Parts: sequence; structure tokens; C-alpha cells
Amino acid sequence: MERKKNTDVIAITDYSAVGNAAVLHAASLARFFESTLTIVTNFSFEPLRQSRIADGDFHTVLQQAQSMVEVTVNEMPFQPEGLHAMAESANHIMYVIGVSRNSSAQFNPLRALQFIAPSRLPVMAVGEAPVRDPQWQNILLSVDVDLPAKEKALWAGYFNRYGKSNIHILHNEYQDSISKDKLSDLMDFINKLYENLEIQAIPHIITPKAYNLDQYAVEHADDYQGAALVVMTTTHKTFIDRIFGTREKQLLANPQNLPVLFINERDDLFVLCA
Repeated sequence: MERKKNTDVIAITDYSAVGNAAVLHAASLARFFESTLTIVTNFSFEPLRQSRIADGDFHTVLQQAQSMVEVTVNEMPFQPEGLHAMAESANHIMYVIGVSRNSSAQFNPLRALQFIAPSRLPVMAVGEAPVRDPQWQNILLSVDVDLPAKEKALWAGYFNRYGKSNIHILHNEYQDSISKDKLSDLMDFINKLYENLEIQAIPHIITPKAYNLDQYAVEHADDYQGAALVVMTTTHKTFIDRIFGTREKQLLANPQNLPVLFINERDDLFVLCA
């Protein structure tokens, strides 16, 4: 497929193990999407008192990244608002962040969601584990009748258009007519979209029915040799969401170390190609 524009992937690291894992995942994704890589090293939610100093582990990671793609290391201090403004000013296509359950981590689940919420760019959240599949050949896409799917279907499709990845569509089977009609409408939309983009997807009916399809996809990722899961963030939080957290919070720093690409439902979401 002909590339439409020069693009760039942003990795954020604080030189921790999970931050450096984000760099290697971002380098792999940049190579996949024929992009360059920018590594941001002085991001913080609060102003930093002094710049971070790179260690030997990061220099090794940097050399590995440079062997894959063209790399720029940006040592400017950034807080979320400034970084989002910078990212939206050029053709940056996604962030990659490393998320840990450690409460003191730069990105624990709560802070990761805080960073993701205002982003116009998709955000890939990864754990400490190595890249599952450098070819990103199997991408998981759950279709839930109660959740939007347009943006995540489009972004899952990019993996096919750039690298011929298999798109695995996971959905439940429903008995009631309302849910059946909703599923039919969603699948009709996705099938038409993929037909226009010349993308072939593989549908999977989940039985017995999964209560949380995204969580099911994470837990069963190995069944599909999944390289990543593409999800939408929660737009309208319910009372239960505010007490126990949204669905996507459970996907961050998941035990399976499955990378998850988080996409916000918004009119000005970054579009990678026509």
C-alpha cells in the first residue's frame, strides 16, 4: 500500500524497565507503519525538578530501536497538555506507554487513563514483556452491541492495510431481537468498511457468551496468537464505573502482557490514511 504521509510514533519512557519496553514496542510499531520514532524522556504529570539521566539499560534499548527505525530522542520537559499539543501539531500517529500495577510507576492504571482520556491520538499501553510478535500479524477486535466500534474497527484495519495482519473480530451470539439487530448493524458497518478498504477479517462467535468481550480477548489472546487488542474508551461513565472503574482500567497492565490500543470516541480522532 502506498504511504499517504510521513508519520511518527511517540514512546514515553522514564528509563524504567516498563518504560524501556514501551520504547521497543514503539520501535516495532514504527517499523510496521513505516514511521519514524520519537522517544520522550522527560514527561511527568507534575513539573520535574531536574531532567532524568539515562542509564546503560536505556542506551542498549536505544541502540536496538535505532537498528529498526529512525529515532529522535526528545529531552524537553513535558506535562500532558504540552505533550498532547506537540503530538497534534505534526503527523504523530500514536503514543506507546508502559503501564505497571506498581502505584509509584510513571503510568499506573489510573495515571494511564488520565493520560489517555484527552488524547486525540490512539495510545498503545504495554507491559514489561518483550514484543509478542514483531510482525503484528494477529489483531483482536471485540464487537459489543452496547459499545461504539467505528474508530476501533478503522484502526484495526490499518494493521491489515500496512502489514496484512489478520483481524480477528470477536462477538457474542444473541437470542433477543434488539441485541441481534444491534449486532447486525455493527457487523454490516464493519463489513462494508472493510470491503471498501479491501480488508479481510475473521469473525469468531464466542460461546458461551462473554460478559466483557475485551477482557475475554485479553484472557484468550494466545488462542488467536494475538499481538494486540484494539478497544474504545468509555465515553459516558455510569455510577458503577465511577465506583469500580471503567472496563478499560482492567485491561491496563494485564497479566497476559497483551498490548492494548486505546482509542477515544471523538470527531477529530487522528486518521492514519484515507
